[in-house]
Amino acid sequence: MFHQHFQPRALPAYYPVQMKATLVLLQQLHKSPDAFVHHIRHHAGSVIMKIVYGYDVDPNGDRFVELVDRAMESIRIVANVGAFFVDFIPILKYLPRWLPGAGFIRRAQAWRKDVDDMLEEPFEYTRESMAKGLVPPSFVSENLTKMQKTEVADTPTHLEIIRNTAAVAFAAGADTTVIVVLSTMLAFLLYPEVQAKAQAELDAVVGHGTRLPNFDDRPQLPYIDAIVLEAMRWNSVVPLGVAHRTMKEDVYRGYYIPAGTFQIHFFFSVYDYVPFVGAIIIGNAWAMLHDEKDYPNPLVFDPGRFIPRDGKERQPEPTVAFGFGRRICPGRYIALNTAWIAIASMVSTLSFTKAVDSEGRVVEPSETFTSASLSFPVPFKCTIKARSPQTQALLD
Repeated sequence: MFHQHFQPRALPAYYPVQMKATLVLLQQLHKSPDAFVHHIRHHAGSVIMKIVYGYDVDPNGDRFVELVDRAMESIRIVANVGAFFVDFIPILKYLPRWLPGAGFIRRAQAWRKDVDDMLEEPFEYTRESMAKGLVPPSFVSENLTKMQKTEVADTPTHLEIIRNTAAVAFAAGADTTVIVVLSTMLAFLLYPEVQAKAQAELDAVVGHGTRLPNFDDRPQLPYIDAIVLEAMRWNSVVPLGVAHRTMKEDVYRGYYIPAGTFQIHFFFSVYDYVPFVGAIIIGNAWAMLHDEKDYPNPLVFDPGRFIPRDGKERQPEPTVAFGFGRRICPGRYIALNTAWIAIASMVSTLSFTKAVDSEGRVVEPSETFTSASLSFPVPFKCTIKARSPQTQALLD
């Protein structure tokens, strides 16, 4: 179901949504640049909410975007395998809630409500809008209509699939795009020559202040493509991916990995309690994308890696940022498109420079990222202005 709506052939239908949301983003960044993180988060949320639920996000503050922020905060914490001891001793989940040390159960109950609300509330909004005949086409409305026309036998199961698939798109599409755009902004501050080269390419193809870039321009903007790829490689959105289970036994660099590895097993006898902790298989995306054999000077932000030059082949695309094999992210195409049009439009109309404090001193941003299941740039300050009177007029 996810693949049918988010495969490459389906993407042109979403271009108008992405373009409209990006125009709002540009105007917000120009109007209140200090709130750029808020604006970028709402941009990503508005694109995915419109596509998935047919819902128009309020750019000044939206309950559904705030809802996914709360739900994702808990998911970011628990997605770090081993963040809680219960990850290694599952039987602890049966502890009485009042027992000292069972605080994780009470936290989980509160988080569960946020995640359930994220599943239910936007979905119910679309169902109610459909009943009133008000909702535009969306992932949810189209699948609900298809279900009604085909009179699916197992309706509750099918409803659950639609609701859960929509929630995955909603949750995953928000944070990942935000991280790529924020990482690119940070790179512009640290590597101003990258921003200058991107602006020169856009001016040559789109013109300076004449119009905004669109997806038809993409074949003529290879450097913007390269910036998006390098942002994904430079700061891996999901540095360690997600835990996997082996389908068959394997040996990797001398390490024997049993079939079915991921589950944690315990053996009990009359006399003892002996835990056997099975290995958890995690693909270290960060290490792969910072391997000097593939990416010389891996800590440097260099979009030129992905452009052939001087007879040298381009370096490998950072596809492992999206996962591996059959479990690779099925929303990667739409995520890349949303990030691409945002970055191209921002570079075309705005300039990003290091902030200056009240005494005129430059505020140096940190080139570090958070260490968690999702890796964000640590908070930084940035000065955002229209590039020229022409781009100012275009934004107005």
